[in-house]
Amino acid sequence: MTLHKISKKKSLKINIIPLIDIIFLMLVFFMLATNFTKNNQVSFSVNNQKQISNQQNKDELMILYLKDNKIFFEEKIIRLKDLENRYFDNWNSMNFDKIVILNDKKSSIQILLNLMDLIKKNKIKSVNFSDAP
Repeated sequence: MTLHKISKKKSLKINIIPLIDIIFLMLVFFMLATNFTKNNQVSFSVNNQKQISNQQNKDELMILYLKDNKIFFEEKIIRLKDLENRYFDNWNSMNFDKIVILNDKKSSIQILLNLMDLIKKNKIKSVNFSDAP
């Protein structure tokens, strides 16, 4: 009878300290084994339209105006494909130094992302963004 009482008092205990050590070592291992790569970044500055027009001549700027999910260049609607074929493919020979994108608050983000993808694809680095007046 006493043997039975002793076995009831002796209960199982789980020690989790070694488990925490193993998890910590695995964490350190995977952090060191992971290859961190730096993604390509697009840098841009945000100015308002008055500052942009005062800083540069209009011949040096390509001003693209996004309104109602359409792209306007020189007050005419232009498609992305036409923009790429006429201007971006020959960017180095053009008179433009910089692209300024004036974005209307009502236009969708998708048209802006498509335009940014096209700019990145053609490796044009001088881009400014601004809110449309």
